Amino acid sequence: MRYVKFGIVAATVVLAFGLLAASPGWAQGKPPADITYEGGKDSAGKVTFSHEKHVAGGTKCTACHVKIFKMKKGATGPLTMEKMKAGEQCGACHTGKPIDGKTAFAVDDKAGCEKCHKK
Repeated sequence: MRYVKFGIVAATVVLAFGLLAASPGWAQGKPPADITYEGGKDSAGKVTFSHEKHVAGGTKCTACHVKIFKMKKGATGPLTMEKMKAGEQCGACHTGKPIDGKTAFAVDDKAGCEKCHKK
């Protein structure tokens, strides 16, 4: 009888971990609302960052937080194209080269400017 109870507990634990691993949405929760950054004087316009779009393809929050960006808006410092072109901030992933099987447009891709900057 003792072995049967142990088997039921073990099977329940395995099932729970299996469900958790199969459902990344449970582990991450709902992404925060979009964040809009005002552009500087030479900016092509405001930038609205969508957490939802970035995690939709399977990217986890920990891919950026806290390795690249701190959790609080503005705590990382000002976002600049110079830093991005140097591979920092958004430029850490937006290189135009494949990362984990996905290719994000490069931050210096003129055809992609309006993907982030809105007038």
